[in-house]
Amino acid sequence: MQEVFIVDSENKSKAEELLKNDDLVSRGSIAIKSPASIDIKEGGYFFVLDASEETIKRAEDLLKDIGKKYKEKEKVINKIKEQEDKAAEGFGNILG
Repeated sequence: MQEVFIVDSENKSKAEELLKNDDLVSRGSIAIKSPASIDIKEGGYFFVLDASEETIKRAEDLLKDIGKKYKEKEKVINKIKEQEDKAAEGFGNILG
């Protein structure tokens, strides 16, 4: 299961610390993306979690005061996947 949270720039380090220091959440995959890096006009940072439903709920609790679930999570997930596919394609061309 994937979820995307948006956190203001000034709370990025605090959010990162909360998630990475939590026993449950730190076991999942946590990606931090600047919206500009994936061509989305938004302030702050995206925290993309790939984890169990229980872990996502825990992350939501941890971030409740400094972040929130991003309404257009599919857009973010698709943009990241596009970037990864392009990178893999480019890498394949180097090796090919």
